[in-house]
Amino acid sequence: MLNSKHVFFYIILLLTFTNTFGQIGDSSLPERNKKYSFILYLSGGFGYFPSNSGAPAYLKPQLSRTNPVTTARIMWKPDHRLKAGFESGYMTFYSYGLTDADGKKGKVSLDATPLLLEFSVSLKKHFNLFAGPGLYILKTKLDYAGKTASSKVNPGWMAAAAYTQPVTKEISLGAEAKWLYAAETIRGSFGLQLQATWRFFRW
Repeated sequence: MLNSKHVFFYIILLLTFTNTFGQIGDSSLPERNKKYSFILYLSGGFGYFPSNSGAPAYLKPQLSRTNPVTTARIMWKPDHRLKAGFESGYMTFYSYGLTDADGKKGKVSLDATPLLLEFSVSLKKHFNLFAGPGLYILKTKLDYAGKTASSKVNPGWMAAAAYTQPVTKEISLGAEAKWLYAAETIRGSFGLQLQATWRFFRW
């Protein structure tokens, strides 16, 4: 089963190949004639899980609704406002501690690796909207009287709004509000992330 380490490995491999190719085959073009580009978005922050976990009350669940979310996105920017790309990463929808009648403690978490096809449009300068469908590789971990884990693939989608401010010609910094939704989670996760973008290839 594909996991987050494999996803990031393939992304890094793609970036290395693309950047090398760009330096070799693209240097002769004047900057003003380069209408197309690839943009890398790296984001990290926290998501809030608004739904109940469904744990039995007798286990005295202590739900942690706020959990880390890290994502990476590559977008193709053509010579018009609509961009297209792919996003993946690693996140935790929720986790909770539990205690049985004998006082024995345990922990449950639902982690996910999103695989999302995305589209983006610029509403104003530096302000972009993102949305798209995809799949979530969900992994449930149980640490109670031993450790077990199970995985499944779940359909879902995402929506986000981001504002970035240029720092250099190719790099920008900003923030993104994001809704990541997998069908099994009922309402998904609402998050806020800090974001860095890099326009790493032009032609």
